[in-house]
Amino acid sequence: MALAVLSGTLLALQVYWGAGVLVLLLFSLYFRKSPFTTILLAVFFIIFSFFNAHLHQTLQKTILSQQASAHTIQLTIKDIPSIDGNSFISLATIRGEKVLARYYFSSEEEKRAFKQLKPGAVCEVEGELTEPHPNKNPNLFNYKKFLYHQGVYWFLDIKEFEGCESKSSWKDILITLRFTGLKNIEESFPPTAVGVTQALLFGETGMIEEDTMKSFRELGVVHLLAISGLHVGLLFAFLHHFLLRAGVTREAASWMGISFLLCYIVLTGGSPSVVRASSMLIVLLLVRKTSLNIRVFDSLAAVFLILVLYEPFSVFNVGFQLSFVVSFSLVISSRTILKDASSLRQMFMVTIVAQLSSLPIVIYHFYEFSLFGFLTNLLYVPLFSTIVLPLAIIMYFLSSIVTAGWLMVPYETLLEGIQWLSSAVSSFPLSTLVMGRPHFLVLLCYLILIYFVFVGFERRTYLSGVLLILLGFLHLLWNNFHPYGEVVFIDVGQGDATLIDLPYNRGTYLIDTGGEIQFPKENWEEKSSSFSVGEDIVVPFLKSKGITRIDTLILTHGDLDHVEGAEAVLDEVEVTEILISPGSREKVEMEKIVDKAQNKRVSVREAMFPNGWRGDEEGLHIVSPLDEAYEGNNDSIVIYGEIGLRKWLFTGDLEEEGESELMKTFDLPVDVLKVGHHGSNTSSTEPFLEETNPDVAVISAGETNRFGHPHPDVVERLTTRRMTIYNTAVNGAITYRFWDKRGTFSAQLP
Repeated sequence: MALAVLSGTLLALQVYWGAGVLVLLLFSLYFRKSPFTTILLAVFFIIFSFFNAHLHQTLQKTILSQQASAHTIQLTIKDIPSIDGNSFISLATIRGEKVLARYYFSSEEEKRAFKQLKPGAVCEVEGELTEPHPNKNPNLFNYKKFLYHQGVYWFLDIKEFEGCESKSSWKDILITLRFTGLKNIEESFPPTAVGVTQALLFGETGMIEEDTMKSFRELGVVHLLAISGLHVGLLFAFLHHFLLRAGVTREAASWMGISFLLCYIVLTGGSPSVVRASSMLIVLLLVRKTSLNIRVFDSLAAVFLILVLYEPFSVFNVGFQLSFVVSFSLVISSRTILKDASSLRQMFMVTIVAQLSSLPIVIYHFYEFSLFGFLTNLLYVPLFSTIVLPLAIIMYFLSSIVTAGWLMVPYETLLEGIQWLSSAVSSFPLSTLVMGRPHFLVLLCYLILIYFVFVGFERRTYLSGVLLILLGFLHLLWNNFHPYGEVVFIDVGQGDATLIDLPYNRGTYLIDTGGEIQFPKENWEEKSSSFSVGEDIVVPFLKSKGITRIDTLILTHGDLDHVEGAEAVLDEVEVTEILISPGSREKVEMEKIVDKAQNKRVSVREAMFPNGWRGDEEGLHIVSPLDEAYEGNNDSIVIYGEIGLRKWLFTGDLEEEGESELMKTFDLPVDVLKVGHHGSNTSSTEPFLEETNPDVAVISAGETNRFGHPHPDVVERLTTRRMTIYNTAVNGAITYRFWDKRGTFSAQLP
């Protein structure tokens, strides 16, 4: 029945996955020789869930409009506000509809005052409703769709708070208790223990240092920082034992436990793993009070069925997918693979089952998985479940009663040791394997083979395991030796980053890495985890393509919007060599990059015409700068050559003077022009366009950037020449894919 609900829901929301689950369901019904009643029930649930999901999709629409923000708005805060640096973000409601409210503080005093704002507060504000932006780069996280699945269609950019009044419902009171608990940990625990303790007890990871999160992700144990079913089970067992010891009857303790589980779902922010584990426990506890006898497996299916019918869009939540897939695999394996095994072997098999079942979801959403995951989970899971979590609970209750002080020292030392070990192991080479986002059919093959691997474990045959490894090898081989090539102008906002990936692994080049111009800020304005173009856009995009090596990184000149992301690329991707413009090392930003590259033993060369590089073998040539004097934009490295039967000119931030020098020195017929300096009026002059005569122009600029790029005069010059114009500010990433003698342009946003 759970499979029927899943297939019906997906048929309404995502047809091809729905069809896949439906086929699986039909095979299951046929091979199990299911009775007619079961088949009839399955058909009913398929039809019912299909129309249920379709109804949710139809009704999920906004009642607000941008005109609604023209006057004073009454806003109700519905969650714990996130206050980081000079920004305030919170889920809120306007006339019953959810919005994401954003506000920027003008002073440190104002920031302190807002820290007292609690869920349930009703505020009068002035602001403007704006739509979330869609994903502007292939494969990367689609924030607009994520918010849509939560029923959020608008950002509210608040200009002014006129006043707030505290009002609280029962749910707001519970969220306030969560807020108080988080504050208590922040104030009572040592700084190095705050983030992990908040994560273990309240499911809040915002205070965990980015380096720690990164290490845990690379080791495949980041799930331990989310509240799992094991955590919920331990907390419930602890409470139940305490109540019985206190003289409470079993019946009363059971009802109190159910009440605790319902409250704990809210206290932990309603994370999928907590909802699943708590709901399963509640189902099992309630059934015990009847004559019915259901298994853990049945309670898992019942909870899944109810949750998906209640909120069909939950099937797209990564945490929901991982929680149910891993739980399903472990529960069904408990009767076969994990049965009658010794404690050590059972722990080993549990780790294998959990890692294998989560593999397709992990590589689809995160593009890589940990090679050390099997080993680290063997160590970390018992360590966290038997030592770290119980200690966190004890320390939290002690801190509420007395000043813990010296009692915190062992706990703090343990967490510091774990963080040090995680950082050390994750720094080992090949700690993770980048797979890239698999195609739907490849993902389907992974799912089928993993199923047969589990069947093989039961029958003690391992051919399917060999086939799974072979599939992984072929997947990696395709990433590196695919027969098509691509030129991708990555949308990095107001900056440049262009990937050239040639067929059959003949070369992978990255021209610039994007970046943001940083303005001086006071300490209170600094964010704990600031956005980085390199870490948040360029590196994830490369990993989504399965790219782990850049043959040549070309940094056209020293401006931040072209080079800031280079440090992240050097940290995460193997770079063979870096080319920089002569003299650009005098810029502080470039000096830092060169120093990092040299520490990593990456070759750094100054490049100018007529210096060659390995790109020459593919018909790509450096045609500028022409001298060694660095004068900024006009000394950008300019690359010319043929890719996919088209002649390309990548100009960096070349301006009028540089264009004139180029025309005097070369005769360069061009098919595709990367427009210089983001479309500034100092570039793309009429004589230059007349000389090069391109058919296609690509502008890399940020949406609503403060420089006004591209300049209207430049757009007019390009339009007058009847050129096809692509602009990352409007179209998102621009991709040219070519195969043999054919090539096609496509935009992420048509």
